Amino acid sequence: MKDSDRTIGCEKDFDPYWIQAGRELDALIHHQILKMALSHCYPCYSTDAQAADTLRRAIEAEFGTPFVAGKTGLRGQRWFARYEIDPGNPTEVLAETYPLAICRLVLLRAMERR
Repeated sequence: MKDSDRTIGCEKDFDPYWIQAGRELDALIHHQILKMALSHCYPCYSTDAQAADTLRRAIEAEFGTPFVAGKTGLRGQRWFARYEIDPGNPTEVLAETYPLAICRLVLLRAMERR
């Protein structure tokens, strides 16, 4: 599937809780969630902590939902990220890295907002 054909909400070939870091995830976020122009040059949101921080701030500002992220005690899933719209009903993801945790949560938040 070409990047230009991707739409959040119609995407059937990924699970936001398990999607892996990489250029496909970065492109999906850049083009579909941030609505940036199609190009082959975009930040490595899913592998670079600084790019993930920039993404996090942009999504928090756009959706008005603060994210919380931190380390877990779990082997393999060392990072969590979550947001809470309704008190007592948080949405949380786990990931191997901080950038991937942020990206997974961004996908979930964008899908919920559609």
